[in-house]
Amino acid sequence: MSSRPFAPSRLFVRRFAVGALLFVGAVCSPSSALFAETPVCPLGDAFEFAPELSDEFDGAALDAEKWFDFNPAWRGRKPALFSRQNVAVADGTLRLTASLMKPEEVDVENKVRGYDKYWKAIVKSREKIAYGYFEARCQAMRANVCNAFWLYDPHSDRPDVKYVEGEFSEEIDVLEVFGKPSEPSAQNVVWGTLHRYATPYLESIVNKKKDKLANKGFKFKAPFDPAADFHRYAVAWTPTEIRWFVDGEEVFVRENDFFHRPLHVVFDCEIMFDWMGEPDPADLPATFNVDYVRVWRLKDANAAAAKR
Repeated sequence: MSSRPFAPSRLFVRRFAVGALLFVGAVCSPSSALFAETPVCPLGDAFEFAPELSDEFDGAALDAEKWFDFNPAWRGRKPALFSRQNVAVADGTLRLTASLMKPEEVDVENKVRGYDKYWKAIVKSREKIAYGYFEARCQAMRANVCNAFWLYDPHSDRPDVKYVEGEFSEEIDVLEVFGKPSEPSAQNVVWGTLHRYATPYLESIVNKKKDKLANKGFKFKAPFDPAADFHRYAVAWTPTEIRWFVDGEEVFVRENDFFHRPLHVVFDCEIMFDWMGEPDPADLPATFNVDYVRVWRLKDANAAAAKR
């Protein structure tokens, strides 16, 4: 298991100590036997460790009991396809790779549909959760590809909600970063954003109608190169507010006005053609590395959220 300690900043501890929930202490509930030691919860005993949504990625393969190595509801954003072959676990890290499609790998159907240039990768948690502290230690790939850590609910198990008007699919982006962005101004920039898509909803295809959220996100100019080394990215999500952190320092906070339903935990790498353009083929293949993801749920809050 990874033995890297969590070292929250003084600012981190002070702000939560005086917050509305009065987080105190530093010990979380016991984890499952899969964790030799329970990772310390930086927000105190108002939270409990969620081993079913946490992973040190120390095995020889992705834990299929916790994760999908594809998205059952989403093939990918054109011109790229998610590929299970681009997901790996090795040397204590989850590895999500973006690569060029070889001509012989492009079949007739995908050519016609527009999925004909890149392979990319995604993992999605099997379980959902509402409210908690979510932290991942990541290193971005050195390419013009979006590396992301996010929470969302695609309503895959609720076609009566997903494909009719009157509902929303919600998303909390903990981290979006490009290790080698096409725009110089985006170098070392970390994004965190909220999205609320009106139904009917189909990922990257029918999702253009959004709720116009006030104060919906941030751009943080990091004092480091996200592709040069690993750094910690986190979000604290409670019924009253959402806070983002980079290496233990708070970088953004907003009121939680809508985000109260359980969401999946997701990591992926994507070609964001409409945002940052395409990567330089010479930079591929490139890999987004995740050392660990650790999740603590807010006690007594998930039951209320599940009823919403």
